[in-house]
Amino acid sequence: MQNERKRILTMLENGTITTDEALTLLEALGKPEQKQSSESVAPQEKPFEQSEFSQKTNRQTSHSMDEFLEDLRKDFTNVGDRFMHFMQSTVQKVKEFDFDSPFGHSVTFTETMTKSADSLEELLITIDNGKVTIHAGEEEEIRAEFTVKAFNNESEEKARKDFEQKLLFVLDEGKLHLSSDLKMMQVNVELYIPGKVYERISTRLLNGAFKMKDIEAKKIRVKTANGKIDVSGLTFEDAEIETANGGIDLHHLTGNTLEAETLNGRVYIDGAVKEVEAQSLNGHVVVTTTDTAPKKVDAKTVSGSVEIYIPSDISLTGEISSNMGRLELQLNDVDRTAEQEQVLHRSIRFKKDAGDHQFPLHLFGEAKTGSVLVCYNAKHPSE
Repeated sequence: MQNERKRILTMLENGTITTDEALTLLEALGKPEQKQSSESVAPQEKPFEQSEFSQKTNRQTSHSMDEFLEDLRKDFTNVGDRFMHFMQSTVQKVKEFDFDSPFGHSVTFTETMTKSADSLEELLITIDNGKVTIHAGEEEEIRAEFTVKAFNNESEEKARKDFEQKLLFVLDEGKLHLSSDLKMMQVNVELYIPGKVYERISTRLLNGAFKMKDIEAKKIRVKTANGKIDVSGLTFEDAEIETANGGIDLHHLTGNTLEAETLNGRVYIDGAVKEVEAQSLNGHVVVTTTDTAPKKVDAKTVSGSVEIYIPSDISLTGEISSNMGRLELQLNDVDRTAEQEQVLHRSIRFKKDAGDHQFPLHLFGEAKTGSVLVCYNAKHPSE
């Protein structure tokens, strides 16, 4: 029976079965008179080749060509502005839609559940409709505080019964499974766990924001289709943060590798992280690393600007580029190895040897329509 229970939870974790199917199998497993039989169900960007202009023209022709290229650059800048305006107007329409009460009348209630945290090592959370906040504290138990808003229910009693029957809240072999695929209920979760180092924290949301503070875990996976992600005081080895619609704010981090991506929204990263990859389709990207020996910073955006802040006493090699924006390389002690100034492409390559006998930081910043800024971290008077 224990092996079957583990198998059911593993299938749920892998997405092979839904929460309802997992609950049905677990309930059937608990009935000794029933025999169990469960089967697992079964635009690359092409390089823009710039033709060489003939150098055998007179001054008047050269002047006219410069004016033409400048007008062309302005036209493409206007196209970028129109694209950003289109994205912002579309997002505004999404924001104006009432996700909290899309079906009118609702019933709201609260529920609190607890479990012993003696063997807790992993958190596996899946919520289709609702927000999740994770807190670390001194308590020795797991406590989940739910605020539930149910739609199209006749009474609170019926809504509460449906919620309790269809929510999965199970601790098995060190893994906490918290799952709700209720589309007609908004399930907001405040999860309190003991402060310790966890093996893995995985959260998948369909419509809801995510917050987490002062957590230590070896692996972090956070993904939401619609909602902001706000994390602070996180210590990790490997982290992946992703949202389709919403900003990403990551403060006071300590970790090895980090990937952060959003289609619409700002990406802000600040902390002692060795390797960072951050990108946004429509939004600014700001990356600050305070690690003493960072290895990689890669920041990209299509419609927005890029800002990168790094320590001043490290070796580095890098490149920044933009199609229509400014390039501000505010590092006075680096060697500029190559610069390009074309109609729709500007780039600067640079390097610096600080004599620290460490592998250099590999830095890359790219903005299609906005500017790219690279500078050293500000030093406080006490340093």
